[in-house]
Amino acid sequence: MTGDVNTSRLLGLDALRDALLTTWRDVQGVAGEYGPNALLAAGLTLLYALLFVGVSRVAFALLGRLIHVDVHPIARRVLRTVLRLTFALLVLLSITALFEPLSVWSAAIFRVYLLLLVLYVGWGVIVRFLHVQADHWELDASLSVLLYNAVRTVWVLLGVYLVSAQFGINLLPILGGLGVVGLAVGFAAQDILANLISGVTLLLDRPFRIGDWIRTQDHEGQVTRLTLRTTRIRTRDNEHVSIPNKDVAGAVVENLSKGGTLRVSVKVGLSYRDDVAQARAALLPVLGNFPGVLPDPAPQVLVEELEESRVRLLLRFWVDAQGVAGYPVTRMGVLEAAREALTAAGLEVPYPQMRVQLGPPGEEAGPRAGG
Repeated sequence: MTGDVNTSRLLGLDALRDALLTTWRDVQGVAGEYGPNALLAAGLTLLYALLFVGVSRVAFALLGRLIHVDVHPIARRVLRTVLRLTFALLVLLSITALFEPLSVWSAAIFRVYLLLLVLYVGWGVIVRFLHVQADHWELDASLSVLLYNAVRTVWVLLGVYLVSAQFGINLLPILGGLGVVGLAVGFAAQDILANLISGVTLLLDRPFRIGDWIRTQDHEGQVTRLTLRTTRIRTRDNEHVSIPNKDVAGAVVENLSKGGTLRVSVKVGLSYRDDVAQARAALLPVLGNFPGVLPDPAPQVLVEELEESRVRLLLRFWVDAQGVAGYPVTRMGVLEAAREALTAAGLEVPYPQMRVQLGPPGEEAGPRAGG
């Protein structure tokens, strides 16, 4: 005869019930001890929020009356940040005062508040200094962004280190561990690092600037942005292309805008039967009157090469910096106008020809003389 089996104990239901009861009693004890203070902290937080909204409206209204309109957005941003930090300080100090275990952090929280204010004001001074120096050294937009981001990263890391130090947290061992992890990640992301280093090289070497028209091995367009990873250009077809920086840094890059004006060449064929001087006289007025072609330097019509079936003329002219964006259209227009001018002057634009002679070399075509 077997005894009765305790199913609840066998399945562990009794242990689970005891754990839940113990947890519930602990929650009741914590709620009984800290519940009133938690409700008071919530009420104070709501009161501070209402006070923050009211003080903000009054302060912004006074600011609009006292501050000049040019600096008004900056002053509003500074005032909003200071009010938010003060609101956070009041909430945190109230919570630490109501809960005995957290009271030891009150002094550290107040020091962090003052430290954040100093960091915020200091960052404003640094940004102003960077803008002044960028204007003084005439840095382009990409280099200014690189300098701004680098200084901001250092400033944020300094702020994190100082704030953590107020709570007795030493970040140096953590940073050492992150350095080892970063080394491993670096081996796994060699392409990204190569583009990053190439981006810094392009920003420092500055073969082109934002707004320049450049030509690489596969693309031609206007530089719209230069990041630490890619060079972004807008082609003449309004296509936006992102090129990895390592491909740009390792390739031949032609800057069409660097010199200001740009020389454009157009090739035109002329028959051997026609006079080159007459063709030049017909083509120079076309270049001189064509929209977008600069009168100085003066356009030229030169003989570039004597080909098998034609004389190849070279029309050379210059366009200004604004004309670089549309010089292919100008080139095509000049080519069309040149053909019309040569036709109007009675000159022939020949097509490629090939003479084929049948028979032994030296034998002339036609009937032989004699009987």
